[in-house]
Amino acid sequence: MSFERIVTGGILVFGLTFLFLVLPQQVETVSFGRVIPATLPTALLWIIAGAAAVQMVTLKDDTAPDAMVVIKAAGLLALMVAAVWSMGRLSFEYVAPVLALILMLFMGERRWYWLLLGGIAIPLGVWLLVERVLDRTLA
Repeated sequence: MSFERIVTGGILVFGLTFLFLVLPQQVETVSFGRVIPATLPTALLWIIAGAAAVQMVTLKDDTAPDAMVVIKAAGLLALMVAAVWSMGRLSFEYVAPVLALILMLFMGERRWYWLLLGGIAIPLGVWLLVERVLDRTLA
């Protein structure tokens, strides 16, 4: 069994675990609105689990893991963990723009107008829409 099959199996287990165990406990039910809060997370978890199942069947076992890609992925994971930890202490509107800018720079984006739009305008726009207009928390 290759490393890629193990990772794909882990993603499949992750998706199904979140779909059937975590999501029902963490999403509140409401009596108002046209779309229930669990609709989008459920759809996305089905897509993740389905894509992982397809990849398990069609995966080619002849590729070797690239050390640099694994190091970058580990750094990205550490960045995500640090961002989630920071959002609990500082709140979304302070952490999200910094995280977005770091991710955009990590991907190689250097055009200032895209950095401003994707790193500052979009995260703050999401915050304004969700917290101020919809009166929901992002913390």
